[in-house]
Amino acid sequence: MVVRRITPVAGVQLFLLLVLLTWAGGCQTGPQVSSQRLIEHQAMIDFSGLKPAAAVDPVQTVLGVPTRWTELPAKSNALYTHQQWKSPSGHTGVGVVYCHLPLPLGAKTVVWLAKQEYSKQAQDGKVIDEWTDELGRSWFEAQNNKYHVRGYVAVKGFEAWIIYFGYRTQYPPQVSEIAVAARSAESAAPLLDGPVPTTQPVAQTAASKQ
Repeated sequence: MVVRRITPVAGVQLFLLLVLLTWAGGCQTGPQVSSQRLIEHQAMIDFSGLKPAAAVDPVQTVLGVPTRWTELPAKSNALYTHQQWKSPSGHTGVGVVYCHLPLPLGAKTVVWLAKQEYSKQAQDGKVIDEWTDELGRSWFEAQNNKYHVRGYVAVKGFEAWIIYFGYRTQYPPQVSEIAVAARSAESAAPLLDGPVPTTQPVAQTAASKQ
C-alpha cells in the first residue's frame, strides 16, 4: 500500500489491514478503559496549542484538535473511518481511526496483529516499544525510513480505535509541532461508553483563549 500525506509509519494503513486479518483470529478480551476515566484525564492535560476538547462524531472520539492545523477529508468505508489533522509544515500529523471489527478482540491482540503486519509490510520498519499506561491504554511506538509514529489502541466489543501522532523522518523534527500532536493524542477519549458527557474539563478554559 502507498502511504500518502502524513500517514505516519504506515501504521494507520497497516492497522486497516489487520482488521481484515482478524477474520482469521480468535476472540480475546482484556481490561477495558472507560470513556469517563479518559474524560477525567483530560482535565490534567496541558491544552496549549489545542482547541477545547469536543466530539469528532465520524470517529466517535472526544479530543482537543490542534489550532490552525489542517483537517484532512475523512476517509470512510464499511470497515473504518479515518480522520487526520496535518501541521502547518506538513511534516507532522495526528489522527484517529475508528474501526468495526468482525470479531471482538482485546487491545493487546490488536497491537500484536499490527506489529506482525508492520514487520511484513515495511522491511525497514521496527517496533521500538510497547507499554500499558496507568489508564490501561495499550501504547506502541514504531518507525521506518519515512515515518515515526506513537499511539494507542482502545477496543470495546466489535469496535476499535487507534489514536496516533507521528512525523516524517526525512526532515528535521519540528519539536513544537510534535509536542502539540502528542498533547492532542493524549487528550483523545474514544466514546467507549456511549455519548459524550455533558461536562467539560476545567483545564480547557485557558486553551479556549489561545
